[in-house]
Amino acid sequence: MITLQIPTETLIKCPVCNSEAIYKYGKTKTGKQRFQCLICGRQFSHGAKTQEIQGKPFCPSCDRPMHLYKIEGEVIRFRCSGYPVCKTFRKFRIKEED
Repeated sequence: MITLQIPTETLIKCPVCNSEAIYKYGKTKTGKQRFQCLICGRQFSHGAKTQEIQGKPFCPSCDRPMHLYKIEGEVIRFRCSGYPVCKTFRKFRIKEED
């Protein structure tokens, strides 16, 4: 009698809606597997930390809230939520909290 051992993968769930309905969605720059949730559309990597941004700025040109656009090393970049009409962006240095 031959017994097959099927490896059990770690159960991966969406960090937003906790759904198990996900599929592989390419790889990150470092080669880590990316996933996309079929329910809410969120893209994520297994085990990646999400950074909470407190005190999001408002656009100095049109007073709309700004959205996180990109994190580049120690600099965080926000873009106006009115983009592409308002193309204002702001850069801030990231401060680590103790």
